Amino acid sequence: MDALAGRRILELADATGAYCGKLLADLGAEVIRIEPPGGDATRRLPPVREEGAADLASWFFVAMNGNKRSLALDLARGDDRRRFAALAADADAIVETWRPGALDAAGLGFEALRAGHPRLVMTSITPFGQTGPWREAPGSDLVAAALGGALHVTGEADDPPVRLAGRQAGVTASLAAAAGTLIALRQADRTGRGQRVDVSLLEAVVSATHICGIGKWRDDGIVPRRNGTGLFASVPSGAYPCRDGLVYLMVNRPRHWQVLAAWIHEVTGIESVRDPLFEGPSSRRIPYRDLVDTYVSELTTRLTVEEVYHEGQRRHLAFTPVRSADAVVRDAHLAARGFFVPAAQADGTTVIVAGPPYRLAATPWRLERAAPRVDEGAGVIAPRSARGRVDVGGALAAASVPGGQAQGGDGVGAVAGDPAPAARVPAVTAGPLAGVRVLELTVAMAGPWVGRFMAACGAEVVRVESRRHLDVVRLYVPPRAPGRGVDPTGSPWFTDWNAGKRFVALDLEKPEAVALARRLAARSDVVVENNSAGVVDKLGLGWEDLRAVKPDLVMLGTSGYGDRGPQRSYVTWGPNIEALSGLATLSGFAERPCTITQYAYPDVVSALHGLVAVLAALAHRDRTGAGQYVNVAQLEATIAAIGDVVAAVATTGRTPERSGNRAAHAAPHGCYRCRGDDRWCAIAVESEEAWRRFCAAVGRVEWGDDARFADAAARVANVEALDALVDGWTRTRDADDVMETLRAAGVAAGVVRTIAEVAADPQLAARGFFETVGHLTRGEVVATGVPLGLTDPPARTGVAGQGIGRDNEYVFGEILGMSAEEIAAACARGAIEAAD
Repeated sequence: MDALAGRRILELADATGAYCGKLLADLGAEVIRIEPPGGDATRRLPPVREEGAADLASWFFVAMNGNKRSLALDLARGDDRRRFAALAADADAIVETWRPGALDAAGLGFEALRAGHPRLVMTSITPFGQTGPWREAPGSDLVAAALGGALHVTGEADDPPVRLAGRQAGVTASLAAAAGTLIALRQADRTGRGQRVDVSLLEAVVSATHICGIGKWRDDGIVPRRNGTGLFASVPSGAYPCRDGLVYLMVNRPRHWQVLAAWIHEVTGIESVRDPLFEGPSSRRIPYRDLVDTYVSELTTRLTVEEVYHEGQRRHLAFTPVRSADAVVRDAHLAARGFFVPAAQADGTTVIVAGPPYRLAATPWRLERAAPRVDEGAGVIAPRSARGRVDVGGALAAASVPGGQAQGGDGVGAVAGDPAPAARVPAVTAGPLAGVRVLELTVAMAGPWVGRFMAACGAEVVRVESRRHLDVVRLYVPPRAPGRGVDPTGSPWFTDWNAGKRFVALDLEKPEAVALARRLAARSDVVVENNSAGVVDKLGLGWEDLRAVKPDLVMLGTSGYGDRGPQRSYVTWGPNIEALSGLATLSGFAERPCTITQYAYPDVVSALHGLVAVLAALAHRDRTGAGQYVNVAQLEATIAAIGDVVAAVATTGRTPERSGNRAAHAAPHGCYRCRGDDRWCAIAVESEEAWRRFCAAVGRVEWGDDARFADAAARVANVEALDALVDGWTRTRDADDVMETLRAAGVAAGVVRTIAEVAADPQLAARGFFETVGHLTRGEVVATGVPLGLTDPPARTGVAGQGIGRDNEYVFGEILGMSAEEIAAACARGAIEAAD
């Protein structure tokens, strides 16, 4: 049985939210696309396929809409609105991307629909959210990336800011929306009360770029910007030349530098590379970046890509190839995992698509239905009340109780019969994940971010650490006071990844400590680990070990390559995955062979995919009582995020040219230079109406009559001439003036913002996105908010700055029931490490 079997989701979404619906459909929910007669615009969104039916022309559409149904309704007509309302009356959730207020104007807004269906969840994905001064402002994927700070830190310093391939603001927002939807559905099962999930593209991007975000900026006062392929906080890092291509390297731990320096000396004979000056945390090497890069290049230029890759990995160094997209689809490791799959389309064609971004052992990903033809569900799709609604909550009593809550079991599940009026549903006072306990065996970001979000939603998260193997964020040296040395609680990234958790210290090299960790797992609902594949198994804390003590456990394991395949033991960091997945070679400008973000984007998408998968596995456990193992290969999750682009490459064998900020479906679409140093404004004109408004706003109505720009296809074909004209208008103007002029005319535009500007953003301030939280050693700090969109209650970040082992007494005493004497004895034997 699928993880979300029995759930029905109505989708009223354009390209911005299509991936949210796909995630839910692939997990087993019945997702019904509601689109106008003739189909919505995403069916024709360029680039298009060379064969197949017109309503399945778009690569984006066929890649993002498998496992969905289609129902054509004209919501301007009363009878179709009533039909939609009838479907909504017994749906579990609606995912929509309409302009704020538009559904309300049609009589189909959240308040109207929940009046008779208080359990309904409505998830809205919009450029700026449902509230705030910019709620109705036009937006786009490119504009969100500009305003959210992503563009300013991506690409080469001498180039214009540049976006990533695909629609990554929409992907990130869709992942947040899918997670928010699953959390809201879980809460509705328990309380009888649904909610509006309000996801903002802007907030999703700001959250994704938090490594370059407000915490770092407030701590060091430095505004990060584009830095090529090297990372501002990691030396060495970057793309390095080999005899036959490029490899990517990132060194983040003192021991890894020692190993690398020894290899460089071994191959090149350079003695100075072993100078103790370079040893220690990465901050010690930052002043010598150019020299260190020279040392690395002296090594790599003597070898082939494959030689550096495999020998480096043998030495446990994070070297990976910088792969083209066509090399990715031929990759032996992905082939061994069966990642790319043929998808027979409804028009008789076959497309090769990306497979599962996560693997749930008991409820595996399946592509059971091709992307739908327009209205293929006509005559089949009906309100479930007419054919019997499936109970998604487990064994429940048949009767409802006051407040709309279900009786029986643990109170999980759907209410039988008619829902209670919304006024009778009590307000929620605890976080929606209250009662869930998570045990973390994690490092860095990709694992901890899952726990951070769950903690912000009310889960109790217990993180296991050890002084034997300090996490990279515990090695932080305060940039304003380097003389103080390492500050293990002061890192802004420690706050963004670990606020709100409890911390214990166990030396897992001791059997007694492993036994204690197993006891904690037996009292947990979820275990999250993101060590190199096989590490927890060697410790005796792998899936088979833990399921033996907790049969209904949900366990997430995430690593660069996944838990099986020939490269399963290879080590990576987020930027390595950008290089390995094809994202780095599909993104950027034609003359740049590798484009890397400064914010480790694959860590973001793999963590969010992991969160979605854990929530789906919990939903399956709620219904069946069965736990399961979930594995996320960060490589696969990142490829899934560019699934539409990769599907075209895998099917045709042709890799698209890098196009910078230009788009196949729209022009003008780019970052245009404005007055001042490194000042830019992103502009996205994605419809004919927007083009007419643009021409009027810039005072060039004659452009609208120019045959070269007659429609979107003509403008794309003549983009060089058009961009020159637009650049001539923007470059003498202030970037904010350009944005405000175009926004007032209804055209999507956004300043390419620095983090200092993002921190002062009025929309984010009005929505309270940045959170001031208590910090145990710094008093208060500002944390990047949680982008999941929950509103009843919203997610909130907990206290930060905890030392190693701070919660030993509570966790071992209260959760495990150990006496003070037993804890002290375990400390004396070194199994439990003393708290800081």
